[in-house]
Amino acid sequence: MRFLFIFVSLWLSVQSCCGDQLTNVLPTFEAYVQKTLAEWQAPGVAVVIVKDGQIVYEKGFGVREVGQPEVVDAYTVFPIASLSKNFLVTVIGQLVDEGILDWDTPVKTYLPDFRLSDPDITNQFTLRDLLSHRSGLKGFSGDTFWNLGFSAEEIRQGLAQLPFEKAFRQDYGYQNHLFGIASQLVEKVTGQPIATLFQTRLFNPLSLSHSSVGPVEQPKKGLWATITGWFQKKPKPNLALPHHVIGTKVTAMPISPQMYLFNGSTGVNTCAHDLGLWMAFHLNDGQVNGKALVSLAQQKQMRTSHIQVTNLRPDDIQFPSIRMSQIHYGMGWFLGYYGEGSIKTPFLNHMGGFSGVRSLMTLIPDQKLGIVILSNFGSMRVSMLTEALRNKFLDLYLNLSDKDWSKENLQKMEEIRTKNKQYKNAYRLQNPRTHHDLKVYVGKYTNPVYGLFEIQQDKQGLTLIYRNRRVPLKHWNGDEFEFKGYDLTPIYSEYDQGYIEFGVQGQQAILSAINLMNEGKSEIFERVKTK
Repeated sequence: MRFLFIFVSLWLSVQSCCGDQLTNVLPTFEAYVQKTLAEWQAPGVAVVIVKDGQIVYEKGFGVREVGQPEVVDAYTVFPIASLSKNFLVTVIGQLVDEGILDWDTPVKTYLPDFRLSDPDITNQFTLRDLLSHRSGLKGFSGDTFWNLGFSAEEIRQGLAQLPFEKAFRQDYGYQNHLFGIASQLVEKVTGQPIATLFQTRLFNPLSLSHSSVGPVEQPKKGLWATITGWFQKKPKPNLALPHHVIGTKVTAMPISPQMYLFNGSTGVNTCAHDLGLWMAFHLNDGQVNGKALVSLAQQKQMRTSHIQVTNLRPDDIQFPSIRMSQIHYGMGWFLGYYGEGSIKTPFLNHMGGFSGVRSLMTLIPDQKLGIVILSNFGSMRVSMLTEALRNKFLDLYLNLSDKDWSKENLQKMEEIRTKNKQYKNAYRLQNPRTHHDLKVYVGKYTNPVYGLFEIQQDKQGLTLIYRNRRVPLKHWNGDEFEFKGYDLTPIYSEYDQGYIEFGVQGQQAILSAINLMNEGKSEIFERVKTK
């Protein structure tokens, strides 16, 4: 029987010591935040905690931009990436309440041009399927298109070419762009952009006055910007810039426009204070000032398991088995239990991560407790400090055994990177090979999904040219060359190492493959034949 995970409105009574419990754990938690920032070399975080319908703690730590004096506070705006999905599903719940949408109506009823690679699955695919990560596609399908700067339409076309690797509605695979398609569906049905829908249906009623959707004003750089700022006496926007590791240095970067490609999936900007109000709203059964913005029936739909997350390793950093169990996904929420031994409590959770930012929201409904942590450092491949801080807070609050999550998460990530490097180095040492004459690789290559790239040669060696970016190549071994992922796209960091390998026949490379372009029915780029 399929596991059913529904959070009911009959909350457990809160013991009178809960307020004292928060007071007791906060000094230890604050010290741990400072320790964690130093260990990860992260610029800043913002934290908000909600208890019994009220914001009981909100504070910023560190700075908005490395090397600059402006500090993070509870009103510092962060791009929150996939935490936006929770807003989207809530609006869809409202539209279902109003009879405008239905969870189980096929997507093609609303978007006739919707298409995936399997026609039968396409015809069966519902709004519920778009929102529950059970499509049967490989996890994070289409994200390489997103990272490389594809347009929304190009991503949709690419998704339509991707093969199904799992069973439809039976296997979990996290997706960003199916939520993007859901947001397009909502915009078409309502005739309004996501930004307007979020503003009028959620931000205004909940007084989320520091929240927005889409590109935001970013601090201007350079000497002229500094001089004009002096004369205009205009303060910098209270905005946390994303940060990645480039070389060995934590480096600030502009917010990528790709963040706002599908606003319903990843396009919300907000602050810790506003997310505190957002958590209080959800912990209060979707009500504000005694009025329900979305019915309890639709909230139960969001909080009911639609697929179990069964492919987790025991040492998974996002969902460590030592604390988290029975992980499922509803719609806009991960569901599970947090604790150890006889102390296990149900939670609602969602994370967000993209180029240079990471965010995490966790609710403990039976305690009417919630915590959000916003970070302007790294994505999932760079930083998991938000998970470390969330785990530490819950351990302290629930009186669980002591564990240094920051140290452990950092060590795990460093071990993964080290093992990958050691594997590549060992292979090269065992199979050292020289490259062909470089002119053998020069030419144009094409792939059905990714399109065309060109290899050129100059005095410095080979350069890969793709979508107006020039990427220097360095020989690795044999017909394989390496490059920095961030040379291909600024969305990548120091830890995204790129490799391109050529297949040579005679005196000419006839095909190639790039590890950062690995989706589609074929990963092969074939040489374009010249006349």
